[in-house]
Amino acid sequence: MSELEHSIAGSETSPVAATPSVGAQLRAAREAAQLTHDDVAQTLKFSPRQIAALEADDYAALPGATIVRGFVRNYARLLKLDAAALLQQLDAALPSGPAEVRPPDNMGIASERHGSRESSSLLTVSLVLLLAAALLVLWHFFGPAPQRPATAAGGAESSIGQTTSLTPASPSAAPAPAATPGDGPALPPAKVVNGEGLTPALHFSFADRSWVEVVDANKQVLHSAENPPGSELNLTGQPPFDIVIGNATKVTLSYDGKPIDLAPYTRAEVARLRLE
Repeated sequence: MSELEHSIAGSETSPVAATPSVGAQLRAAREAAQLTHDDVAQTLKFSPRQIAALEADDYAALPGATIVRGFVRNYARLLKLDAAALLQQLDAALPSGPAEVRPPDNMGIASERHGSRESSSLLTVSLVLLLAAALLVLWHFFGPAPQRPATAAGGAESSIGQTTSLTPASPSAAPAPAATPGDGPALPPAKVVNGEGLTPALHFSFADRSWVEVVDANKQVLHSAENPPGSELNLTGQPPFDIVIGNATKVTLSYDGKPIDLAPYTRAEVARLRLE
């Protein structure tokens, strides 16, 4: 064989570097951001098992093509990846189409003594339940964002355990300057006004859309929702407060009038901290 033929044969058989799969790219980005499956699950509202299945490209374990595409889009945004490129790559392995509802793999085989009618009824009930679950997931991703009503004029609502208000931010208001928490004494708890209600202990200001969850010392969820840009949120309750903030770089937080620097507690745009 001539040298030219050797060269042509070598070029035809030389390996071409394969592009990593969608799941492999998401897993690598998550590990680079030092996030666990539980961290991602709490932000995206998917179970750790479903996140592991996506990273393993196990689409059969996930509830349909439409939901998988929404899952990939939100996961890519969390990790600062190109969502459009990942979705285009995903189409080759999982073509887009209408929402899929399929029975689980372990439906089992009905005993012959019960007859085909009982088996058919069991399948119908299972399909109805799966359809309801799929609709709930679609609503979570594509439905309108929940809005909390603004408080009435004259102050925040008063209650024994919790007071929440969500009001539009003033256009001229500037974010409070950040301050790094030190090793000094713990911040003071919320105070009682005339024995009737609590003054706002936590104040959030949102420059962009952000998801916030706050749980007090009684394990009561004071707030767990997405907040629109340009809004503010006041919360009171029994400290310490466990706080999770998505898109944290666009959020300003103060505690009893003292600004809190979120940067030391933020990884991959998600801040986790406890205020006492």
